[in-house]
Amino acid sequence: MLTSTGVKIRKATKDDLRAIKTIEDNSFNWFERFPESLFLYYIRKLKDGFFVELEPSGAIVGYAILVKTKQYAYIFSIAVLPKNRKQGYGELLLKFLATRCTEKHIPKIRLDVKVDNNAAIELYKKLGYIEVKKKKNYYGDGLDALMMEKML
Repeated sequence: MLTSTGVKIRKATKDDLRAIKTIEDNSFNWFERFPESLFLYYIRKLKDGFFVELEPSGAIVGYAILVKTKQYAYIFSIAVLPKNRKQGYGELLLKFLATRCTEKHIPKIRLDVKVDNNAAIELYKKLGYIEVKKKKNYYGDGLDALMMEKML
C-alpha cells in the first residue's frame, strides 16, 4: 500500500467492484467499457496487478490494471473519476505502477491511449513516456491509439 498526503493505493478486492465499475462507466464510452466480469477476473488472477486509489476520505477515485511480463509491463486500463481529475491522482497512480515495476526489475512500461486524449498524453509525457507507434482504428469509434512507453 502506498500513502501520499492521505491518498492510499492498495490491491483491488471483490468488494471494490461497484466503485470500479462507476469509474469505468464515467470514464469511457459505452462501447469501450469493460464488463464487471472482466474486472472480477483480473482481481482473482492478478496477484499484484490490480489496484484502487482512495482519496483521504476513503472513497475510491481511481483504479489501474497492470499486466507484467519479464520484458515489460502493460497498463491494461487506468482511470480516475472525472470529478477527481487534474488533482494529482492519476500521476500518483502512474508513479506507483512504475515503482512496482522497478521493484520487480521490469525494464519498461507500455500503455495505449486515444490520440485525442490530450490530457492523458500530456501527463504521460510529463512522466517520461514516449510515443512508440500509432495503432490505426484501435478503438470502437475508429480512433487511433498511441502506444507509449517508459523505460525504468
